[in-house]
Amino acid sequence: MTTGKCGATVQLPANNGLPELGVGLIYSSGLEPLLASEPGLVDVLEIEPQTTWIENPACPGVIEARSDVDDHLAALPGRKLIHSIGTPVGGSADTLQLQLPLLQRAVHKLNAPWASEHLAFNMVSDFFTGFFLPPRQTASGLEIYRQSISRLQNGLGVPLAIETGVNYLKPRSDEIPDGDFVGELAETAGCGILLDLHNVYCNQCNGRQSIDKFISQIPLESVWEIHLAGGFEMNGFWLDAHSGAIPEPLFEICRDVVPHLPNLKAIIFEMFPSFLPTFGLTAVRQQLEDIRSLWDLRGRSLSVSRARTPRSADKAECGPTVQDWEQSLGRMAIGRTPVNSLEESMIQDQGVPLVRELVREFRASMVVSVYRLTSRLLMQALTPDIFRAILQDYWSKFPPQQYAGSEADGFFSFLLSKNLRVPWFQKVFEFERAALRTLCDGQSRLVHFSADPLPVLRALADGRLPDVIPQEGEYEIELKPDGPIAVSGIDLPTVAQAFPFH
Repeated sequence: MTTGKCGATVQLPANNGLPELGVGLIYSSGLEPLLASEPGLVDVLEIEPQTTWIENPACPGVIEARSDVDDHLAALPGRKLIHSIGTPVGGSADTLQLQLPLLQRAVHKLNAPWASEHLAFNMVSDFFTGFFLPPRQTASGLEIYRQSISRLQNGLGVPLAIETGVNYLKPRSDEIPDGDFVGELAETAGCGILLDLHNVYCNQCNGRQSIDKFISQIPLESVWEIHLAGGFEMNGFWLDAHSGAIPEPLFEICRDVVPHLPNLKAIIFEMFPSFLPTFGLTAVRQQLEDIRSLWDLRGRSLSVSRARTPRSADKAECGPTVQDWEQSLGRMAIGRTPVNSLEESMIQDQGVPLVRELVREFRASMVVSVYRLTSRLLMQALTPDIFRAILQDYWSKFPPQQYAGSEADGFFSFLLSKNLRVPWFQKVFEFERAALRTLCDGQSRLVHFSADPLPVLRALADGRLPDVIPQEGEYEIELKPDGPIAVSGIDLPTVAQAFPFH
């Protein structure tokens, strides 16, 4: 028990019966060969459910979970945790209702003992920001986010941990310091802390609070889980890129911090799937072995007391409200022109142009990942610079979309309206769009061609334009949920190679 804000007695989640899970990974399909070949290497898999959901092409914004995917994840080795990436609790907009039923399903199906979510926001009243943005660290913000945590925790029916976020903005004189803010929120909301030490390391590298100061301000007994990852430098910032090996200085910090966490239940390594091919499974295995050495340090210094510094959540508020903060920071993140003094001051912060660039990169990656062959065709035919210029034109006119399908469809609808004279553009796009819709709704489709599509599809699958002129004639490809079935004399293996469904 402890006394929280205004003298209220709060029951802390310390030692509340959560199981000790061990060392694990954020799941992606590229890690499965490692899981199969190294039994016992991974104790726990943390699942980001939103990455497994499908947006219904016929009803944009409507998301669905596939039972076969759920069954596959449940059958993978190790215990499972749920790490939501779509219902952040650091904002005032209600992002919960649409996703809560599917999150509940994931928690139940995977038997997750707790769930976690980001202390950030990515939705403003009328638009999606395309990136997790830092919350307004004031007493008013604390109350709004406490209610968000309560709604999510009660809705899921399992304990919830809030993830400590990365913040590329400079510290402000009108905000509660980072550690005090997280500590106060965890205590008053009665939740746990997912201590993302790489995020806190980024903040230290980029001129915010030091890790030592941050750790001194949070209730260590509320830390249930740690995230570790690698990053890289960009535009003078250290990025939380999940791109590779954990920095050695961060390992040293972990060796000091882990022994002081009496209720640590899991340490998770994070890597974005796009970096896995270059980093390699052997390197992932080594990271897990190194993390195992950290896990073995847990509980060794429980007799050492670390006094927290006084909280500052009750100091008088000044500056923008939570809603004004979200509206202005969200507008600046998606590249809009400043229209008031708050936005003018934000754009002077070098962290804002960085966030803008990161938002653009995420938007581009969604387009390319959904319509891979069509994007390759345009980059080869128009040059990458022209393709990028068209993307930027689109971004200047339309805000980000939360789901990759909507983002990609919006961009290519924009492209089609320009009547680009690129051979095969419309037919390759039609083929990919039909294939994706077949995967989503299970309905077979026929795509007709006036010339042999295989030279084009083969070339694009290899990342180049075709070097022969396709033979004219009547051709069809039948698309079925379990893969493409070729008709009109086109062989199935060649089509499958050109457009892998799985």
